[in-house]
Amino acid sequence: MARTESEQRQKILEAAVTAFAQHGRRGATTRMVGRRAGVNSALIYYYFENKDTLFAEAIRFVLGGLLERMRAARRPFQGARDRLDWLIEQLFDYYTAHPERMRLLAIALSLHPELFGKTLSGFLPGQTLVPIEVLAEGIQRGELREAHPLTLWWSIMGLCLFSLLLNPALPHFHPQGLPLPPLDLPARRTQILDLLLNGLARPAQGDTKK
Repeated sequence: MARTESEQRQKILEAAVTAFAQHGRRGATTRMVGRRAGVNSALIYYYFENKDTLFAEAIRFVLGGLLERMRAARRPFQGARDRLDWLIEQLFDYYTAHPERMRLLAIALSLHPELFGKTLSGFLPGQTLVPIEVLAEGIQRGELREAHPLTLWWSIMGLCLFSLLLNPALPHFHPQGLPLPPLDLPARRTQILDLLLNGLARPAQGDTKK
């Protein structure tokens, strides 16, 4: 029975992520979520007190999925470039697998920062924060410049997230005199990596070159 309830709850959260990512916190409705999940509204309210609670839990669901993915993929690193490239790779791969989850994060960050901050505060205790650990390790080993690892992670995540969410808009953007190259996510990853290395890697390590 517990497994069935867990599966039902996850199905509702998956549907909520899609609904909120497409229609926003105010535009999405529990009826909309129920239709996507194949359940009635009563079951949604059995698991979640109201729509705001569902929105907050959807954010936790997205962040939890990202951290779980990173925990499973964690490995030793060979210098700053390898370390930063891995962090970027995790974000790009998570977006490729679950684009609407990343869109939901963008909506929460830009339109509901207070709710996002409160949700994050309640989510973090007890979590293994892999990206923070990876960055802190790089700083401790002298590969990366001295900085707060959480600040670094938000900067990396923000740069990647904004770049990825621009993809749907770029094919419709036609600047005069500056033609855009075809969309190429691997090339975009390399560009972001090079930007980060120029700002974060310690030059003495000699790993800022390809």
